[in-house]
Amino acid sequence: MRYITTNTGPQPTIRSIADHSWHSRAACYGINPKEADRLFFHGPRNFRDRQQAKQVCAACPVQRDCLNFALENKVEHGMWGGLTLKERAQWRKKLDSRLDYARVRSAINGRDVHLSSLERTAIVRYACTRGWSTTRLAHVLGVTVEWARDRMSEEACGAEDRNQHNMHTDPAQENRSGTEDPPTGSVQDANAPDVEGPSTDVVPVDRHAHTPVVDGFRKAA
Repeated sequence: MRYITTNTGPQPTIRSIADHSWHSRAACYGINPKEADRLFFHGPRNFRDRQQAKQVCAACPVQRDCLNFALENKVEHGMWGGLTLKERAQWRKKLDSRLDYARVRSAINGRDVHLSSLERTAIVRYACTRGWSTTRLAHVLGVTVEWARDRMSEEACGAEDRNQHNMHTDPAQENRSGTEDPPTGSVQDANAPDVEGPSTDVVPVDRHAHTPVVDGFRKAA
């Protein structure tokens, strides 16, 4: 009996937190350490080295994985994913508000991926709708059972509040309550004065006469 010990299938689009297999596929893999320090850990005014490093990153097949690694691990030095520390600042600010359903699906399927607060909330809502146990949710999110129980209770209360709000704002509910305006064609009050509505007859309008250009205007100016 033979066992396959290598993964020859397609590479996963979203990697686990501890998965560093993308390193060997990077464009900078195998570069001399001194050369790598010069390119990717250059000084703030070494514009030539920075531009050369960006060219290397632009052709890298795992540029996105490299950038995600730096953002999720809060790397505060060097160039990662073709971006310097200053350029990655805006991405770090938006990281916790990211909502990538591909990551949500990967976590639900059992992969250990980095999740933002919005993505964790999406998994909690999914767990509530699917009737997950608190143990299963705790295992997927890597939290305690008590925390998972509290979050599922909060989500259940929030779902009930949203359902009540939707019932109050449902137009169909308002129509059935009898508070809507009378339909067109209903019987009007006999004592109400007759008000003539706007006429629907089409009245032709003459074209505007073109005003001749006054030649003396230019002279007066």
